[in-house]
Amino acid sequence: MRTGLILFSSYLIGGTLFGEVIALISRVDLRKKGSGNPGATNVYRILGPIFGILVLIGDTIKGIAGTLISGWLGQPEIAPWCGLAVIGGHNWPLQFKFQGGKGIATSFGVIIVLVPETLFILAPLWLLTLVLSGYVSLASMVAAFALPWSCLLFYPGEPNILIFATLVGALAIFRHRANIQRIINGTENRIFRKKAREEKE
Repeated sequence: MRTGLILFSSYLIGGTLFGEVIALISRVDLRKKGSGNPGATNVYRILGPIFGILVLIGDTIKGIAGTLISGWLGQPEIAPWCGLAVIGGHNWPLQFKFQGGKGIATSFGVIIVLVPETLFILAPLWLLTLVLSGYVSLASMVAAFALPWSCLLFYPGEPNILIFATLVGALAIFRHRANIQRIINGTENRIFRKKAREEKE
C-alpha cells in the first residue's frame, strides 16, 4: 500500500505540465500551435527561448523530485520505478486527460538522480546529433537508444537499473514514432528554423 502511494505520488508530480502553466500565463493554447505538444521544444518554437528554457528546467526538476521522493519517504529501493512513474505522469497526465508530452526533459531529471554517469555518453551524443541534423527529436531518440548500453557500461551487475533504462529508452522512442515518419518524409521541423511549421513535431 505504501509503495503504491509513493509511486502514485511520483506519477502525479509528473502530471504537472510546466508547458501548460506557461501557456496559461501567456494565454496561448499550445495544443493548437506548432506540434501541439506541451513540452519545452514546442514552447520554445511558439513562445521563445526564455519560456522554453523555463519549461525545460521545470520538467527536469520534477523528474528529479519524482525520483527522490522514494528516498524522502523511506523506500529508496523503488527509486527506478518512481522514475518510470514520474515519466509516465508527464506522458499521460491524469490532470490533463492523459494528453502529455514526450518525457525527454523529465527523463533527463530522472537520469541525473539514478544514473548520472551515463550523461558522459548521452549528452555529447545528443548535442552532436542535434548539431548535425537540427532535429531535437532525432537527438532525443539517439540518446534514448544509447541509455541502456551506457548503463551496461557504468552500472554492470545492476539488473533493476538495466530494466529501468531499457524501458525508459523504449518509451522515449515510442513517443517519437510520428517524428520518425516525418524525418523519413522530410517534413520534420528543425530547431534552428526561425519560424516553426504548423505541423506535428
